Formats: sequence, C-alpha cells, structure tokens
Amino acid sequence: MYESMSETKSLQFFVGVFLFPKLRWHRAILFRIPPLVCNFVLHIEGGIFLFRTERVPLKIKNEREKMKTLNQFKRKFAFDINNAWEIGVERECFLTDTKGNIVPIAPKVLKSLEDYPEYTYELSACQLECRAGPSSIEGLRNEFCKHEAQMTQLEQRLEFKRSFTEVGPHDIPLDVYPDPSGRYARIVETLPKETLRAACRVIGTHVHVGMPDHDTAIRVYNKATENFEALCEKGNGSFGERLEIYRIMAPNYQPKPFGSWQNFYETAIKQNFVDDPKKCWTLIRISVHGTIEFRMFGATSNLDRVISWAKLCHDLCWQVAH
Repeated sequence: MYESMSETKSLQFFVGVFLFPKLRWHRAILFRIPPLVCNFVLHIEGGIFLFRTERVPLKIKNEREKMKTLNQFKRKFAFDINNAWEIGVERECFLTDTKGNIVPIAPKVLKSLEDYPEYTYELSACQLECRAGPSSIEGLRNEFCKHEAQMTQLEQRLEFKRSFTEVGPHDIPLDVYPDPSGRYARIVETLPKETLRAACRVIGTHVHVGMPDHDTAIRVYNKATENFEALCEKGNGSFGERLEIYRIMAPNYQPKPFGSWQNFYETAIKQNFVDDPKKCWTLIRISVHGTIEFRMFGATSNLDRVISWAKLCHDLCWQVAH
C-alpha cells in the first residue's frame, strides 16, 4: 500500500527494536507520534512495519556541515555583477581647529552633514571619512570635486579645518566616536591603550574594485597580494611611519593568498573574523561589499594622487581577470 514513508504524511509510528542491526532493518509499531523519515517500507502485516533507515556515514555528515558553514560565510560577501569593475574610494582626514590642533569634533561636523550619506565617522572622534563611487575613474573625480566644494563651505561656517597628514601626534585625543550601535564602545572596553592610540593616529585612502563573483574575487585577490610591497611603496607618504603604527593595531596586516574559499574560511576562523569579515585588517582584503579593497595608501589632499591610486588598483584587477 505504501511505497515510501516520505510520501505519506499521515502515517505515524514508533521505532521498536532492531531486527537485524548489521543490515539496519528495524521494526516499527503504529503509534501516534511524529513520523520518522525512512527510505521505504518493506512489509506491512498486523500493524507492524518493516523498513530500512538511511544511516549517513560520519565523514559525509562532517563534509555536509562544513559546506553549510562555508556557504554561510560566503553569503556575507555581497558580489554584484552590476557593480563589477566599478571603483569606490574612501578618504580619511583629521579634523582640526583653526590653529591646526586635532580636535574630537566629528559629532558636531557630521550633524551638519546628515543629508549627505557619503560622509561618515571613524573610530576616532577626530577623524572623518568621505566616500565616492561605485563609479568610473571620471565619475570619481567629479564626485570628489563636489565634495571639496561642500566641505570648504562647511569649514568656513563651523570654523574648522581638515588635515590629510598621514600620522597624528602621539598625544592625539583618544575620544571615540559615539557610534549609535554601541560597537565602538564595546571595542575599546578591552582594547589596550597603545592599540587605541595607534588606531587614532593614522588615516589613509582605501580603494575598492568591484568583483562579479566569488571565484573571480579570490583569483584577483591572490594576484594582488603578489604586488603588496610595490603598492605599499606607491602609497607611502610618511617614510613608512604610518604602516609601522598600523601594525600595532593590526598584527595580521600582511595579506596572504588563499588556495580556495575553504582556505579563506579556515583562516577567518583562526583569526576570529568568521562572523564579521570587517574584522579582517589585512592591507588587501576581500570586503563584504563585494570588492577587493586596497588599504595601504596614505592620506592626501592631492586629488590627482588619489585618482592615480584608484586607476592603478583597477588596472591590476582588470588584467588578472581578463
């Protein structure tokens, strides 16, 4: 009557004893509890059912679990074919008073920029970030020119200045921006003071290049790591001091190639960023935004230099993929 237990939702039964353990045959007696899933019913007689269960080998179970968690990790990265090869740039700066002293006024400045989502905060309340893109090289230049006009007006109105000096002084204020989510407050609870000081003292320029998919991203990332030292030299505007301080904050600053996404996932577990890939602080990284992110460039007020870095990173990624 029944060819498969899985095809009969109304059938309910209770597992009794093993009849033949080696063959995995079981005896079941009709009972009103939720049904157990099995492969197929062999025999029905007098309310007693004989069926064979599916026993998945432990090795296969472990492989399935690994694949499940790997896929969960991969879903944290939002690759978008529509933004593939587009460029995004994040420019950081210090905020100073009219005399040039670095001051923790980011909350005040950002309050006047509430209608401009391209401006955002950093861990230090003395820093500000401005974003452009995703866009083409030409689009980036236009966006940054517009930002400059906006900020010049705001500087005059609020009486402050921006500084693009890569490294702040050792006695820089250590005020942390009051992140609405409370994330920054939680971070600094256990952060050593010298690590916090290092994070507050350095600013930079980050370049993002959009990737179409996971496979392309890992391939491009691996090739980019081969150019790590040369890229660091291109972005060096402080005789190496910025990167020396950055290493205090992020000991795992140097990017390493990954043989596969499985290898990347295992590294994320070891370095404790599997749940939050933003905690990967390497100077080249696969970012959650679906990009390859280059983080080794220093801060600069020179827009031509920013555009040259963006073009360099874009061309490197494009050549690998094509």
